[in-house]
Amino acid sequence: MKTATRASILVCGCILGVHPAHPVAEEYARDLRSSVPSVRVHTAMALGRIGHESAVPVLIEALKDPEKDVRREAAKALGFIKDARAVAALAEAIGDSDMNVRLYAAYALGEIKNAKSTGALLRALRDPEWCVRDQAAWALREIHDPKIIAPLAAALKEKDADLAHIAWVMRHVAGKHAVEELAALMKSADAQARTRIIRVLGELEDRAAVGPLIEVLEDGDPVVRRTAVEALLRIGDDRAEKPLTALLARENEPAVRKAVQEAIVQMSCEKDLVAHWSFDDRNTKVAKDVTGHGNDGQIQGCTPVAGKVGHALRFGKAKYIALGKPAGLPIAQRPLTIMAWVKSDAPSGVVIARGGAFCGFSLYIKDGIAKFGIHRLQEGPAYIAPGCEKVVGSWVHLAGVVKKDCIELYVNGKRARTAGTNGYIPGNCGQSMEIGYDLSNSPAEITDPFEGIIDEVKVYHAALCGDDIAKQCRPEKK
Repeated sequence: MKTATRASILVCGCILGVHPAHPVAEEYARDLRSSVPSVRVHTAMALGRIGHESAVPVLIEALKDPEKDVRREAAKALGFIKDARAVAALAEAIGDSDMNVRLYAAYALGEIKNAKSTGALLRALRDPEWCVRDQAAWALREIHDPKIIAPLAAALKEKDADLAHIAWVMRHVAGKHAVEELAALMKSADAQARTRIIRVLGELEDRAAVGPLIEVLEDGDPVVRRTAVEALLRIGDDRAEKPLTALLARENEPAVRKAVQEAIVQMSCEKDLVAHWSFDDRNTKVAKDVTGHGNDGQIQGCTPVAGKVGHALRFGKAKYIALGKPAGLPIAQRPLTIMAWVKSDAPSGVVIARGGAFCGFSLYIKDGIAKFGIHRLQEGPAYIAPGCEKVVGSWVHLAGVVKKDCIELYVNGKRARTAGTNGYIPGNCGQSMEIGYDLSNSPAEITDPFEGIIDEVKVYHAALCGDDIAKQCRPEKK
């Protein structure tokens, strides 16, 4: 009873913030050896709150207590005190039979931050419990010892290696050296280990890994090749485009081909393509959105003709495509790119427009010059980016780009003009959208019908860069 009372007084005193100036460990050692488990638990908790280094020896002794709750609180308390004398005992506690003891032992080692504990923490990355592995990974990050890079990498040769935690630690501790270590290890690993190493390289999201991953695209194992493709997609570096295209040309394994095809799309601007009217079906009634997003339009009198790519439509007076107010093409508060191949027979005409004087955009030709304009607010000005060369009479690729602070006009893949703005188009305009005409009052300058041929009309929910737009000017024959 006397022992229990003393422990209770100690706990209460700690809660109230009244701590002995110099706690003497032996005064509490008796309580930590009490036959009452709850007394030992509360005493360990109290010593952690007091946080005095004199408690370290008795708390180390308590890590051997038969009661798991005592061992847990002793490990936790040693984490509060942060004394390096406890490192060896806590490293041993990493192998405790109780999950919570192992977890708090890893926590305490992370608080102490002594490099001598990295071996035990690396072993803890193999723990059957996720929470212990997670705490061990955190502790390794806190210790930040670069010497762990090699053993971390070597762990990937093990079938059950925790790839996510290994990658996380490497990203925070190893930096660029992680890629070097993994790339070197990959050369001597079997196919399964190479696959695990490649997955970690992808999770590192370090551009330094692009070179080694491109080399692995030549690997003889299809699973390794597919994993390399997925890793390159995750990193998202333009250098992978040509090697992936080359792989697709020679790859016979269906699963790898599918992964490559998806990666090429996701790494290109095509992932942001929200509407595409190719006119290749030569339909005279419905302008089909071939992206499958459902932004189909009604063809008003246009006739199919040979196009720049496949087939196109001839437009003229009272001959246009009515798209209405397509729900799948919001334009408010977002970047946009609108483009088309055109061959104009007249000096003025709207290629594609949406909205009017309240807000909207228009890609058009006026006085033989290509232009792109937007209107943001009814009371505000029209922002116009004009070209400088005549574009009538021959095929020309036009693109208008809406960025947060400007609009851009591209002619045949080259930026012709930039005009500063005060932001994106703020709202989804109430007026309709048309190809080859503008049924509303213009958001820029004109509403004239386009006279000539229009092909490959596309809308992207992204502000494409010059390189991406230039690629559209080199279309493959269908």
